[in-house]
Amino acid sequence: MSFSKLSLARRLRLQQLAIFDTVVATGSLLAASRELHMTQPALTKAVQELEEHMEQALFVRTRRGVELTDFGRMMHGHCRSLLAGVRLLADDLNAWKAGVSGQVIVGSLLVASARLLPKALVRLRALAPDVVVEVRVGGNEAMFEALVRGELDVMVGLLPAQPGDPALEHVPLFEEKLCAVVGRHHPLASEVAPALAQLEHYDWILPTPESDAMPAALRFFEALGMKRPVRVIESVSILTNLGLLIQSEMIGVMPFSVARQFVQGGLLSVLPLGHGSVFGTIGYTLCKGREPSPAAERLLQALREAAEP
Repeated sequence: MSFSKLSLARRLRLQQLAIFDTVVATGSLLAASRELHMTQPALTKAVQELEEHMEQALFVRTRRGVELTDFGRMMHGHCRSLLAGVRLLADDLNAWKAGVSGQVIVGSLLVASARLLPKALVRLRALAPDVVVEVRVGGNEAMFEALVRGELDVMVGLLPAQPGDPALEHVPLFEEKLCAVVGRHHPLASEVAPALAQLEHYDWILPTPESDAMPAALRFFEALGMKRPVRVIESVSILTNLGLLIQSEMIGVMPFSVARQFVQGGLLSVLPLGHGSVFGTIGYTLCKGREPSPAAERLLQALREAAEP
């Protein structure tokens, strides 16, 4: 039997899709029944009805729980998009009834986590204090995929140098530069113009090879006329890097807006090595064709204001 929009609308119930999504998330019917406060027979019946409607098995039962079939995996992708739409509808309805409220789920790359996003969230509290914000941190690829699936409302961070997925809309906010940083008590912290020989003497903290920051770091060393350091620790964890810089005489490379936060806090010093190299464009990304909820619109407004000099 072929499916149509009307036939699916008649057959499917949102509760079935929510149950299906919870079973996938928990990995077992028993765990899902506990989370949803349902009896296991009632939950099992709902899953079986959904399988009957789809005329395909969604799960394979194993000793450890359940695993998705190939069909179930495809079905779950659409299920998450539909449930994301329901969440946005709930936000819009709540906002309509009680002013701007609801929930916003933000994907944040590490470069946005230290200054831009916190500043925007503080601003959002003034614009819409009842909005609940959930922040998820990850890499570009995983965040973009989650955005397309409807699991995120917006992603904030380094924009790709080349247009990628046509389903995404990238909005630039400002150009970011890379700088070299040390702990406040580092021997070079008081130097007016550190020499290359001095820079080469110390161990460095660099981005991981696969990170979006590594090409900018290589351009940074090229602009200095310096070879890539050999004695390095590769890390994109801001907290780990901060701890290393405070507790050792290592030198790190860091986006300037991130470094400025720690300089103002009296933790780091930026080495005076010129204007620095371009790190990339910082901004936010939306899914084309998906209208932001009123709560998400307030966050976008706060991001634009936070990016102003």
